[in-house]
Amino acid sequence: MKNVRFGMSSGTDSRQLAKAKERGADYVDLHFNRDTGALLGALRECERLGLGYVLNVEGLPLDWQFPAEVREHLEHNDAYLGVMLDECDHMQLNAHWTVVEYYGYEGHHYFADTDGLSLRQAQAAVGEAIARRVENYRVDSKDVAGEYLFPVMMHAAAAAGLSPSPKVLKETAGPVMLAVGLGAALQYGGPFAVDVDGWWHPELIGHTPERYTSALLMAYWSGADRVYIEGGYGDESHWLQKECMDRYERFVKEYAPAHPRPYSWRDFQPDIAIVRFDDTCFDTRQQSPLYYPGPLYGHVPAQNQNTEWLNIWNMLSHGYIRGDSASRNWESRSMAARTLFAPLHGVAVFDEKVGYDCLKSARLIFLTGEEISEGTYQAAARRVKEGAVCVLPERLYRGQANFCADPEAHVVPDGAGQWAVLKDLYALHYETWTSGVQNKKLHDLLAPLIGDGDTLDLRFGRQRVKFTQKHKEPAQKTWMGGDIPRIVWDAEDDLDSRFEKE
Repeated sequence: MKNVRFGMSSGTDSRQLAKAKERGADYVDLHFNRDTGALLGALRECERLGLGYVLNVEGLPLDWQFPAEVREHLEHNDAYLGVMLDECDHMQLNAHWTVVEYYGYEGHHYFADTDGLSLRQAQAAVGEAIARRVENYRVDSKDVAGEYLFPVMMHAAAAAGLSPSPKVLKETAGPVMLAVGLGAALQYGGPFAVDVDGWWHPELIGHTPERYTSALLMAYWSGADRVYIEGGYGDESHWLQKECMDRYERFVKEYAPAHPRPYSWRDFQPDIAIVRFDDTCFDTRQQSPLYYPGPLYGHVPAQNQNTEWLNIWNMLSHGYIRGDSASRNWESRSMAARTLFAPLHGVAVFDEKVGYDCLKSARLIFLTGEEISEGTYQAAARRVKEGAVCVLPERLYRGQANFCADPEAHVVPDGAGQWAVLKDLYALHYETWTSGVQNKKLHDLLAPLIGDGDTLDLRFGRQRVKFTQKHKEPAQKTWMGGDIPRIVWDAEDDLDSRFEKE
């Protein structure tokens, strides 16, 4: 039984739908742009072709509802897979920027206006609005999903019923998007979909065929229920568009059947867990409303405790990911600036309410952000007693830290594991220009737990999938050690994937 469905974004034109079927898609991510008259005809054409469909509501009025005849058509219909809310995080955070004006929302935030609210109030308001939107779009208990441009809001939205669908090939390093999306799906339930998005500023496609194929590999082996593509592939008038579509067809019709996936995302067992309040912070510029991207949930300026997790990404990737942003590569038009690959060792992100079951495989846990619930703290404490290391700032530690005797890190043995308490998490930077260890005690404690700095790997039960860059030398040498990292930008980011059984 096939455990993944492959899709393509499409409009309602029958020629686009036929092309998707010809290329091997199982379903289409259907954009109908307010044309509900064309929508019913497109649904019938999909059904005639044997295509499933997800209805993408991008650009529709925020109060849009299914017309009665459309809802009636969708009921008890196996071809209907659900609804997609396109880039909902981007629309919520950046409504006041002209970059989202073309959606026609006239400056309105996608879910809720959070002006004047505290961070917790803003999250609650957005969560309540998401729950109403999900209920509005729900038909026959089919999936209602959110598509994400940035590595944020997936947990808060999943708690309100919106399943996660992160993008890869876009602004954020793919492994970061997967870590957040997989964590949200594990904690709150699926389905889990991955969008291989080839859009690149004004150009239709801005990726080489090799990078595009690598993104398909990453999405497929992430365990996603659905893998779909978007970004100018339907025309095929340019050689690059045609080559990418040729690769998609070969991947769907040849590679995937020849390499059946023995697991799904439900089997993911993280080696490292980052636990934090889902505050929508992914960039230090969110500390001011004057910059893009917008403040937290659209209006709340970020504080130090919100940005500190950026240093965790910087450390876990052995300096590969920037310390001031998890999603800043979009600034450059250079093809080499956008990073598909980053070396991470089995990382998942959970929110501050996560329980023991999601943490039980983790050997390294980070507690960070605004707050950690008592239940989550006790779940982490249980893992420490069982042998895990838990790193956290002093403000979240329930005990007493003695930094006079231990200025680098207050390490407390507890059962078979240890707590590593820091004054804050800002000293985790991988400072390439100092060519030296920043915190030797922390380095010695964590070095065996965070991977080799050259490999992205994910563990699914007894299977571990590993990704490395094919054509270049290793990106890093020694984490927080004496060697300056060799950051080798591979314009193709061509990934090699392989399996090991444990």
